[in-house]
Amino acid sequence: MKKILLAAIIVLGYSNAFAQSEQEKINRDVWYNFMQAYQDLNASLFNHIHTDDVLRIPMDQNQILVGREYKDSNLNMFNQWNEYKFKQRIQFSFSNRIQKGEWAYETGIYKLTRYSGLSMEHLYGKFNVTLKKVNGIWKIYMDADTSEGVSINESDFQKAKILQ
Repeated sequence: MKKILLAAIIVLGYSNAFAQSEQEKINRDVWYNFMQAYQDLNASLFNHIHTDDVLRIPMDQNQILVGREYKDSNLNMFNQWNEYKFKQRIQFSFSNRIQKGEWAYETGIYKLTRYSGLSMEHLYGKFNVTLKKVNGIWKIYMDADTSEGVSINESDFQKAKILQ
């Protein structure tokens, strides 16, 4: 009986360690690069963290952008940000993080901070993404978010698990 219990503990510990390492890999492959791209206004890095057939669903605009269409829109957006010399930072807090094999689904709240002179503005929204492992690298396969019709503030952001 003790051997069975010990074996079960080892298996559970191994599966938890595996899940944790995959979550850390997702953080490295996707989220830290996402934050860096927004801070550095780097469209190439931002597009790199998405699959070639990415689905982008900006729910507030009631539309779907697919693949190259979305990546081209990113290039335009980042070019404008660079032109206006935006200073910004994006952060994420997660409500759910589920991973199985080469797929993951994550939901949470983003906090976008924009700096203008001596002032700063915080914008919040809810997001949900589906991630796919492509050639050993996690990428965003589907990204949907909304900030309209939702009342989100710093307290909500702090309640979830903030990515450090």
